[in-house]
Amino acid sequence: MRTKKVNRYWCDFCNRAGLSAGHMRSHEKHCTMNPARECRVCKLVDGGRYADFVMPPLADLVQMLPDPALFKRTYEGTTVEYFDASLDEVAGAVLSELRAAAGGCPACILAAIRQRGIPVPMVEKFSFADEMKEIWNGINEDRMSAQDYY
Repeated sequence: MRTKKVNRYWCDFCNRAGLSAGHMRSHEKHCTMNPARECRVCKLVDGGRYADFVMPPLADLVQMLPDPALFKRTYEGTTVEYFDASLDEVAGAVLSELRAAAGGCPACILAAIRQRGIPVPMVEKFSFADEMKEIWNGINEDRMSAQDYY
C-alpha cells in the first residue's frame, strides 16, 4: 500500500481550493471576491479599445449596487432565507450606471455584484458570458483588420 500527503491551498477570498501554490497565488490576485484585485479584462481591453480608461476603485462600484440585506426574506415558520425578486429590478436599474463606471468591463461588474453579496443570477440583465463574447469579438475584429492591413 502507498500513501501520499499533498498540500492543498485555499483562496482567502472565495474559498476555492487547488493543489498548486502558484496557481492559487495567481487566482487570489485576480479573484472577483478580492477587494484589491487586479483585473485581467481591464488590462486586455486597455491594451485595445479603451487605452485611456482608468478603473475606479472597486469599492465605489460596490457601493453603487443596492444593499441585498434589504431584500432578504424568510419562509414562514422556517429559518430558510431567500431574496425578494424586486432585488433584480433594483440592481438592473443601476446596471447601466455601473457598466459606465466600470468602463464596460464585465469582470469588474461581476466582482462588484459578488462583493456586494448579491447572487449573480438575481441580476438577470447581466450576462458575464455574453459581455465577454462581445469583447472577444471586438478584439478579434481588430486583429483581423490589422492582418488585412499588412
